[in-house]
Amino acid sequence: MGFMAMASLPLLCLASAGCTGSSDVQDPPAQYIAIRRAWAPGERAALIQRIVTNHEYVFPYVGDISSMAPQIYADTDSVTVLAPNPAFTGSLTGPIPVASGLEMFSASWNFLALKITTINTTSVPPDTLLWHMAVWADPSDGGNHGFAIAYSALGAFNIKPINSTGFDASNGKSGAAAGEYHFATTTLWLDDAGGGRYEVDTEAFPGAFSPVTTGPYLGGKERAGTVYGRVNNSRFIRISGSETPNSFTVSFDYRVTPLNATEIVCVFPSPCTTNVPIIQAAARLAHRRWSVQ
Repeated sequence: MGFMAMASLPLLCLASAGCTGSSDVQDPPAQYIAIRRAWAPGERAALIQRIVTNHEYVFPYVGDISSMAPQIYADTDSVTVLAPNPAFTGSLTGPIPVASGLEMFSASWNFLALKITTINTTSVPPDTLLWHMAVWADPSDGGNHGFAIAYSALGAFNIKPINSTGFDASNGKSGAAAGEYHFATTTLWLDDAGGGRYEVDTEAFPGAFSPVTTGPYLGGKERAGTVYGRVNNSRFIRISGSETPNSFTVSFDYRVTPLNATEIVCVFPSPCTTNVPIIQAAARLAHRRWSVQ
């Protein structure tokens, strides 16, 4: 996937960090930054068709949202992608190779953001989950996915360190988790308090809601938008499987150029008609067993 030339002002802004509006200016520049570029002719339609056909967007805590690809990529003029950050001074300079010759977390993957609110009215009082996610998927292998997730009632937060074990222990209702899973080899990496940061600065969903007509949130509603934030220096440790490496670091910044995003709201059992509480109940173990696949 080619990238357009990056404007100098945003890069200077990222290099100084202080002009991004973040309250934290201590972290070093991320390995990758988000940039906006025009769709190539036919690219958007081909991407949407491939995601829907191959069910490429199956994420923990969320389930299969591949059918929402047209809404996720609602902008017909341009798309957000990742590019190497010129301000980055670390040792990682490109895709992270694995023994099979494929790669894991890479700027060539598809990245997007999600905001998911599920309300189970069968509980007294109603049980509400408010999840914010940055997710990524390998365009060459739909079984390879990664995620960062946080629980927050606010549209902006700054959580450090990411601690997947602590997130599990809270049943997905406190803190943040992050990981990546490769389905073909059943290899899972998680950040368990490695010092990583998950931050959301701004969420914007200006459009009207549309009904969800398929998938795990049938009967709910969704709308497209954008999210500004970052996943910074999240250290993923292999906890199962045999793919190498044993660990790697995920670091990407979208505080200047936002990720494409989708907001999903689902009130169960009505008007949502699918069994969202099953997804909720599986949450605390989902990224250890990948049970939502």
